[in-house]
Amino acid sequence: MDPNSVPASRGSRATRSSLACLPCRSRHLKCDGKRPECARCTESARQCHYTESRRGGVSRASLAERRSRQSALNNNSSHSSSCDDMPEIRQEQLANGYPDQDYSFRLPDLDVVSDPAGLTSATTSNAETPAGPLDQNYSLDNDALVQKFYRDFHRFHPMVVPWEHLVRLYQDPDKQPRLAPLVAVLRLIGHLFDAQAWSQPLQNFVEACFSQAHPAEPVMVQCRLLYSMALFWFDKKDESMAEMDSAVQLATTLGMHRRDFATAHGSGDPVLAESWRRTWWWIYIIDAYYVGTLRNREFAVKHIDADVELPCNEIEYEQGDIPTPQTLENFNCREFYPEAEFSSFAYLIGAVKSAASAITMSPKRSSKEASSHVIQAADAMIDGWHLLLPKKLKNVMSRSGDIDELMFQAHLVLHVATIGLHRPLSELRFNSVEDHSSCAREPRPEMTATEQISIHTIRVLRSVEAQVRILALPVRPFNHTPFTTCMVSEGTLALLSACNFLLEGKEREIARDQIRLIIGCLTSLGELWPRTARNVKEIQFIARHVFGLESKGGGNATPTSIQEPILCGGGESQKLSGPDLEILESNGILADGITNNADDWYTTSDLSRELSWWINE
Repeated sequence: MDPNSVPASRGSRATRSSLACLPCRSRHLKCDGKRPECARCTESARQCHYTESRRGGVSRASLAERRSRQSALNNNSSHSSSCDDMPEIRQEQLANGYPDQDYSFRLPDLDVVSDPAGLTSATTSNAETPAGPLDQNYSLDNDALVQKFYRDFHRFHPMVVPWEHLVRLYQDPDKQPRLAPLVAVLRLIGHLFDAQAWSQPLQNFVEACFSQAHPAEPVMVQCRLLYSMALFWFDKKDESMAEMDSAVQLATTLGMHRRDFATAHGSGDPVLAESWRRTWWWIYIIDAYYVGTLRNREFAVKHIDADVELPCNEIEYEQGDIPTPQTLENFNCREFYPEAEFSSFAYLIGAVKSAASAITMSPKRSSKEASSHVIQAADAMIDGWHLLLPKKLKNVMSRSGDIDELMFQAHLVLHVATIGLHRPLSELRFNSVEDHSSCAREPRPEMTATEQISIHTIRVLRSVEAQVRILALPVRPFNHTPFTTCMVSEGTLALLSACNFLLEGKEREIARDQIRLIIGCLTSLGELWPRTARNVKEIQFIARHVFGLESKGGGNATPTSIQEPILCGGGESQKLSGPDLEILESNGILADGITNNADDWYTTSDLSRELSWWINE
């Protein structure tokens, strides 16, 4: 079924049977659970058979004791299935490779989860919410919430198997218990887009499914990663980081970073194998995003020696036409093999790796040597990515108006890395008022001016403008990954500093228009994600100080003169002067207009060549 289609109303829910026979389950039909044959199979003359009990014939007392022990384990692990807490037999199985035997999936206790399907607040605009996973009447292909996930979120972080493939997998009754935690998470995220509100019943059901899942099930890496993202941008940071840490630990323990993992656990299904490759790379990327968003988080997976192959193109993934995968070694040698083609996903991975390596070169203090090192070494990593980018991937938006969401992220990642590298060495000073932004970097030590300060200033401003160009692409409503928030916010802080210390007249007016655009885009994201909404308020607070507006209202306030900067980094502010400033003013570095080309940036390390580029343009 097409996820963009509107599901028909399901009407009232049928009464749930405690157990359905396999023929009824496979056809998603109501079953009265009678033995040896149910009424439906008797009427249709079908052979009726049931799944053998997986409880092993335990008594009620033994079952109650088992549940008590499981509850205690769950409480001790704070809802995260750490591999260190696995029973000894499971640790032994992991050490010898992922076990092949089937795992039982127990239904969450109904006395603990009173609304297992999460129906209380999970309403949709199109139809009554279908029953939840594990319910015998549940039909995945008619689930409006799962469709909402694929329509509004999947393209930002495509790692779960495509919609039609998931529906096919779920038709196998033996696979349904393993997929139940994943479907529960997809429904929770789908509900966020549908109702723009958090659903506590759906969250309860997600965590109930997690507690019952086998701790070494690979799909739990996807579940915890997706769940972490939803929690984080709904301002549940502590719970989010616990889920992310569990996802990283499980992925590394299972060996998901090794090349043979995808094949070994793909069950001969190339789409599923591709999904496992993508899962590892999203672990790497999202971990990097968290490091860039939070001030004190370590990049846990950066130094893991991963040889997992690279993902294919999105159209190939969606159609199930998976080619022989490229390797990271091939990508790193692409300058010698111009005929080799790589996917947008591969270039996003390369962008994150380049940004992470460049940021580690960020100087702790300002000096001529540190300045030259950033320009010659760190910039080479970032510029190399841009220079080798195929022409067809330079435009983030296609002629049909579709956004390549992975290239959208890749460009923003490298531009925010450039801003972070060069701003401490530029004219664009920091001040403690920026600490009001949860996306602001750690305060930097006072930097003394170097003879290359103009180069650093120009590179920051060009990256800020490139970010604005991407945000201004004519696609509305503005809907992208919420990790866009801090990538754009750091550029906004630099632009606000430019308004204070560098720009005057027309250039300053244009910058203010661009700040309005940025705030408008982030406000649109903030309608769904509370953490983004909070960040918008932080930027507005900082902007009021920059433009000399009153802290409240601001309707009658007038901006202070740019000659009296409010955001001072200590000492007198310095401005570009002489021929540098004349060229900047005459060419309007922030007034080049909006284009579809996100690859408008600087690659040289000499100021005269930078300024000549502007003149030639």
